[in-house]
Amino acid sequence: MTHLSPGGGAMAPPSIILSRGALNGQIARRRAQLADLEAEMIAACEAAAVVMHSRTSEALDREHWNRATWHRYLAAAMRLEAAYGPRMRRLHQEIGQLERLLSLPIAA
Repeated sequence: MTHLSPGGGAMAPPSIILSRGALNGQIARRRAQLADLEAEMIAACEAAAVVMHSRTSEALDREHWNRATWHRYLAAAMRLEAAYGPRMRRLHQEIGQLERLLSLPIAA
């Protein structure tokens, strides 16, 4: 495909050189962002779940949660999905795209 320069003349398309290391770096960066978002959402859900209980280690231990605590956790997760879900899905999509690029034989 030929692109027009600002002066109207034809020029070659911009070349983007992606190395395997650069792709791996981009994937790692997005995975770290995704992990941070997941941890943030989980912490917010846990805080909402145990809000009525004391902040003891037992209240934070999911093995000791009753049905009502789990319902509060899930309700918080559903409320927070609107804030976290789109960003998390976008990161998953970008990771998948970068991994597919990495699998191409030209990504050397």
